[in-house]
Amino acid sequence: MPISKKIFFISLSLFCIALLFFGIYNLAFKKPAPPTPVTEQKAPAIIAPVVPPKVSAEPIVAISDEAVLAPTLTGDATALKYYAKNSGRVYQIDFDGNSKRTLSDKELIGLSAALWSPDKNKVITKITSAGVTKFSYYNYLELKNTTLGTNVEEATWQTGGNRILYKYSDPKIKKRTLNTSDPDGANWKKLTEFAVPSVFAQVPQSGLVSFWNKPDAFFETTLKTIPLIGGEEKVLLKGLFGADYLWNNNGTMALVSHTDTKGGTKIQLSLINSNGGELRNLNLPSLVSKCVWLKDNKTVYCAMPGEIPLSAIIPNDYDQEKFHTADTFWKINTATGEKSRIIDLNKITGKYDANNLFLDTTESFLFFTNRIDGKLYRITL
Repeated sequence: MPISKKIFFISLSLFCIALLFFGIYNLAFKKPAPPTPVTEQKAPAIIAPVVPPKVSAEPIVAISDEAVLAPTLTGDATALKYYAKNSGRVYQIDFDGNSKRTLSDKELIGLSAALWSPDKNKVITKITSAGVTKFSYYNYLELKNTTLGTNVEEATWQTGGNRILYKYSDPKIKKRTLNTSDPDGANWKKLTEFAVPSVFAQVPQSGLVSFWNKPDAFFETTLKTIPLIGGEEKVLLKGLFGADYLWNNNGTMALVSHTDTKGGTKIQLSLINSNGGELRNLNLPSLVSKCVWLKDNKTVYCAMPGEIPLSAIIPNDYDQEKFHTADTFWKINTATGEKSRIIDLNKITGKYDANNLFLDTTESFLFFTNRIDGKLYRITL
């Protein structure tokens, strides 16, 4: 055999032996490659559809199971809250009266009124005990309570809710004064004096406070304003008897309910401008306590009272709860005088004496308290 062939076969044998040893080495000593990670396939999340609160299709529905005081929208306007008239506890319910929960289980015996601040986080309560009436301020965010004193007779919130207006009776000089202060009574300022029992309210979107003597069919009513910073009083309107007022949301107009004559038995609903002029009869006999303005500042919803005794003195006998009315519900365009029913007469199956009317933010629901049973009701508009 030639030497070249011998060299070829010897080289081939050595190469095969090297491959054999390399294979044995890999099997014995090389670490196995890590397994390829398997990504877990998660099932897609199931997102439950947002279901709006169930709202009954009935035109008028009782949504509280008890008599209420100071019903109002919650701060986020998605539900309602109120004081229970019998216990003074605070509850929250949805627009259909469901999902009831307790916001405060503290009993307030003798509670007769409560006034929520515009942001719904603060409240002024009126409690009568042993013949003594006290007003208190409570801040739900700070959990802070302050008694305003025994000589405060009435109070309400200024626009914005950072200050209050209150009527103070000074037993020493036997005079009543209208004052402004912080909600806890600090930093007070006297605005004017009252010669007779009076009602007061800030004129919306203005620096004025309006006030008038308490409605009485036997006495002429004088509507006045005074600046919140103090100053001269201005007479807007006089000559009407038993008059009461309700400003629209921007203070450009006010509803006026008044009797047709001194000591009269018929009530009229009229309209005035911000200066007390352009008095115009809306030809719908009702009280401002049975009305609410819409956001457009020209439309109102009103409950028109029925079944008023022929001998009743209005508003005196009504305010003293000598009788209850059977109301129908109306929409009025104050610019044109056009009127239409909110609910057809044949769909009103109960008796309702409505007051404390208010709307939800979308103006889809009208809420009121029925003076007959004290419960909170809802009308679907």
